[in-house]
Amino acid sequence: MKARGPRRLKPLQPDDPPSMGPYRLIGRIGSGGMGTVYAGVAEGIEGYLAVKVIHREHAANPEFRRNFAREARLMVRVDSPCVPRFVHADVEAEQPWLVTEFVAGPTLRHHVERFSALRGGMLLGLAAGTVEALCAIHSAGIVHRDLKPSNVILAATGPKVVDFGIAQADEDPTLHLRLRRMYRRARERGVSPPRRPLRPGRPAAARNRRSLVGTPGWISPEQYRGQPVTERSDVFLWGALVAFAAARHDPFGHGSPQELAHRVVAEEPDLDGLPPGLERLVLAAMAKNPADRPLPGELLDEVLALAGAEAAPGATRRQRVRELLAREWTGVSVRPPKPPRPPLLGWLRRAE
Repeated sequence: MKARGPRRLKPLQPDDPPSMGPYRLIGRIGSGGMGTVYAGVAEGIEGYLAVKVIHREHAANPEFRRNFAREARLMVRVDSPCVPRFVHADVEAEQPWLVTEFVAGPTLRHHVERFSALRGGMLLGLAAGTVEALCAIHSAGIVHRDLKPSNVILAATGPKVVDFGIAQADEDPTLHLRLRRMYRRARERGVSPPRRPLRPGRPAAARNRRSLVGTPGWISPEQYRGQPVTERSDVFLWGALVAFAAARHDPFGHGSPQELAHRVVAEEPDLDGLPPGLERLVLAAMAKNPADRPLPGELLDEVLALAGAEAAPGATRRQRVRELLAREWTGVSVRPPKPPRPPLLGWLRRAE
């Protein structure tokens, strides 16, 4: 099994900008409802960067601008080897943009549907890498809410969780930094700090009680019921993600949004292809009642134990995940895609 990313970037369209800030745009990576992601280059930086630009028709909408600015703030907070590194943003530009590390590789959905399911060490690497990303995301006070196969890239060094477009978090961009200092001081003084809340400063009952956003079939049961979205909602989606990677199809199948909502809330997922140990963890993660699901840190410990990643003296979870990926993440062979073919050359090839 070899996962391979696209060999060439998609060409720029006639109405695409040639640059954004100091970044020259080379080609398209992909486009969605909110904006387009380009591969860009900048002086003094080797290789591509991923430049996300909000669609021109949305740039005049204050709500879209607020959402985009929030996505940039959220990405600054997260520090994980399984989340692309934030580089730069300008949310006040005529067309707001943000820049992150470029991640070469196919999405999990692209690879699994077109080539093969993940097995053995690759499946454990996916499970460990994505739950480590969730640990980092949640420690920054964020709930991702959109963990799905098209938002995970199979990179050369491990899985990468992308797209914070519908994530939720506190609007105070300095709160998590102040909390980190508080916890560090408590540890230095030998004091047991209080349990870190998921979103400090807001009671659980106030957390986005009625917001239903996401992809049908990739929304947690409690969100369908109009209940608060928490870190355990991301745990449910993690279970669905791992199940998809092993079974080669969505755990609740396909159908109308209403049918998928019923299956998620009332029916059991299809866990075909999961090895017994991982199946047990995925079943626990996809419990209908959020209180019955393990926390991300507990899941990570269990996955590392399944993979035989024993804790070396003083080794952190992140170090153990890195070691696991270095040993088991062997089924990916990716290179940065080549630039698009010149228009004339592409036309001549089609004419042959």
